[in-house]
Amino acid sequence: MQNLQYQNQSPATYTCPFSKNDELVDDLEKSNTGNTPVWNAQSVRGKEAGNNEPAFIPGQPLYPLEHQLEEVTRFLDKDLKTELLDSMSHILWLLSSKNNINPLHRQAIRNRQILITEDPTLHLVWYYDQIFIKPIPRYLLNYAFFETYISGCTSSEILKAANGFLRTYSRLIVYESDFEIAKEKGLLPKDERITWLKWCKFIREFRNLDTDSVTGRYMYGELRLSRLNFYTKVFGYGWNYFDTYTQYLQYFSRFMAPYLFFFGSISVILTAMQTSLAAEASPEDMRYHVSAATFTSFTIWATGIGLLFFPALYLFFQLRELLFAITTGNNKKD
Repeated sequence: MQNLQYQNQSPATYTCPFSKNDELVDDLEKSNTGNTPVWNAQSVRGKEAGNNEPAFIPGQPLYPLEHQLEEVTRFLDKDLKTELLDSMSHILWLLSSKNNINPLHRQAIRNRQILITEDPTLHLVWYYDQIFIKPIPRYLLNYAFFETYISGCTSSEILKAANGFLRTYSRLIVYESDFEIAKEKGLLPKDERITWLKWCKFIREFRNLDTDSVTGRYMYGELRLSRLNFYTKVFGYGWNYFDTYTQYLQYFSRFMAPYLFFFGSISVILTAMQTSLAAEASPEDMRYHVSAATFTSFTIWATGIGLLFFPALYLFFQLRELLFAITTGNNKKD
């Protein structure tokens, strides 16, 4: 079994944020003979495995720890890192504020449906009445694994991603009601030993992590998917961040309402102009001409204002939110 190779570390950068006493999952423990963690013989999982089954990443039986370190690192890269959002971190202040994470009970108040995702790039991304949340992987709650493979290995970005991810849960689970919702939705591992008190002891170290301890994505909170798709195109990061449409009909149907509104308005204006021309060609009746001209002018002006109102209102909201982001300092590093 291969021993892990460690990088020269500075204690301020590469430390496990929680202690052995505060871990919530005790599947693994530090080995006395090597760097690779082994089953904790006193844990439920350790008693099930005995001496016959090699230790694996907690919650991931397909990834034994006897594999090369690079395989474990590749798994952690895929399961934790958000490289595209990290590269976009300099524009995320346009989409969200630093503390914009609503506790789980407020997600229900906002009528948002919690959708489970294992994709870290979708964590805390919301779309209309839905929000994607990634459950806490079991291995992040185990001290031996966290210290060995996350805070003790060669990539500080993995540690920052793990820190940032867990810091979001310090905002998502604030009250005991949030804790119960998390258990009900499967956001926490199914383990009766994980209690509200133990959770508070575990998560308290992540509440006050500064921005230097997390990746660029986790400097900000919830991200609106429609804006994320828009700015992804504007700044040249791709066509869409995440495509919510699986059929062409769904994609084109969203243009139907504005299309009908625009051409309906044009039809009203053309009809009003035809009415005006017909009135001018009618027999001399000043009252009819005046009323027709007044009605025609009113119709054209009202329709024109209606055509311009909604784009202007959209622009107003965008500028107001941009001004709010600038004045509140979202684009400044803490």
